[in-house]
Amino acid sequence: MNVVLASSPAIEDRHGIRCMPPLGLGYLAASVRGLRDLTVHVVDAYGEALDVKQATGRVLDLAPDVLGVSSTSFCFRDGLQLINAVKAARPSTVTLMGGYHPTMFDELLLKSSPGLDLILRGEADESLPELCGRLCRGEPLHDSPGLSYRSNGGIVRGIPQQIEDLDALPFPDRAAMNYDGYFYQFGGFYLPDLPPVANVVSSRSCPYHCTFCPKMFPEWRYRTRSAESVFQEVLELTSRGYEIVFFQDENFSHNAKRLEEFCRMVLDHNLDTRFAFQGTIHHLPDHLLQLMHQAGFDCLFVGVESGSDAQLRRFRKPSTGKTLAEGIQRAKRAHMAVIGFFIHGGPGETLEDSKDTQAFLREVRPHVAGASELSVQPGTVLWQELVGDAAPDRLDDTYPRKISTFPGQQSSDEISARRRGFQLALAKSWRHWTRAKDVLDLLLYNRSLHKVIKRLSRDLKSAVQLLKGGPVERNDPRIKRM
Repeated sequence: MNVVLASSPAIEDRHGIRCMPPLGLGYLAASVRGLRDLTVHVVDAYGEALDVKQATGRVLDLAPDVLGVSSTSFCFRDGLQLINAVKAARPSTVTLMGGYHPTMFDELLLKSSPGLDLILRGEADESLPELCGRLCRGEPLHDSPGLSYRSNGGIVRGIPQQIEDLDALPFPDRAAMNYDGYFYQFGGFYLPDLPPVANVVSSRSCPYHCTFCPKMFPEWRYRTRSAESVFQEVLELTSRGYEIVFFQDENFSHNAKRLEEFCRMVLDHNLDTRFAFQGTIHHLPDHLLQLMHQAGFDCLFVGVESGSDAQLRRFRKPSTGKTLAEGIQRAKRAHMAVIGFFIHGGPGETLEDSKDTQAFLREVRPHVAGASELSVQPGTVLWQELVGDAAPDRLDDTYPRKISTFPGQQSSDEISARRRGFQLALAKSWRHWTRAKDVLDLLLYNRSLHKVIKRLSRDLKSAVQLLKGGPVERNDPRIKRM
């Protein structure tokens, strides 16, 4: 049996194009790899910027008996087009969807999409191999865990699955994700010519409940892998030639005790691997950030969202402007490059809140900062407040919406004005004399930056392209696919 796992193409959402390998599909590929009489392939239509026609051709070339498409709220419509196109060309293919949006709106998707056969709700690391095993053996599917399907004119809805023991999962099947164009950009920022980079997920979900962040179900818990499990994956990646590991968890740094254990393992084994992460930092003390620096942590991506305490409270963020500022300063003292992300707009946000954010930029001075208009997604507190909690009647009513499209919220013109104010404040922050000190500190002590500069110095063309603000191509033959 041929199983093809694919991400949805994305005509409108370009945020993650050429960003990083889809580890969710890598985990699923690993989960079914050992099943008898089964082969598995991954087509990352989203990450490779394939349109529906291109993705359909790639999938059909693999002659799928089963096609599983993972979809977010931003690109589920393109995922359905892919499924319908494959089903039309190869009617015998069993089609299924998984991911956040199909889990939330399984009933509506199955009612509206005749080409879609099945939906696996929640985390499918255990339910997908169970389903594939039954398909291989010709067994009934009706009680397969997490499965939603049509029956007698209605929809049987599976119970969303949640993995309790993350350490028990196999490492992602990186050999199945063999596209060479990843780490071209991140969060809208073009990346320089990096040494070989691997992304790792060490936890699932998030301990906090910010109003703009989607949660499938309130009872879903934040779960972490052990420090030992994470360290073993890093060891394996290092042995295959990767020099930088990016922890893409929603909140890698929440568990300070686990973080310290991991750092000490790295130091005890004298690894030369460099690390980047995204997560909260307001709770991390100086001594732990210094330990992280010693262990190789060079880069931090932090969701600041706003410099206004009032707006942070509205977002239900766990920090204040002061604790965020102090955390960023501690990270800078630990020689980390700090990339901050901010949000334009939000219910209740005032012009004064926007000015507080501008003051934050000028005074705290993260090395890099970016901002985007607030997107209101289904499954969030904001969605319930602005759209309501009634079940939608149409698939189009489940699509995320920009805050400026809601009556009574900031208009697109107001968002544009705040964006201009943000950019001006960021530019002014670079006129402060301490910026020279910040840059010198990174040049002296940030070894990831040393690696980038070394690679750029070997390729003058790439260096010039980066200075012009454009991305550069990367293809490192030293990587041994896992």
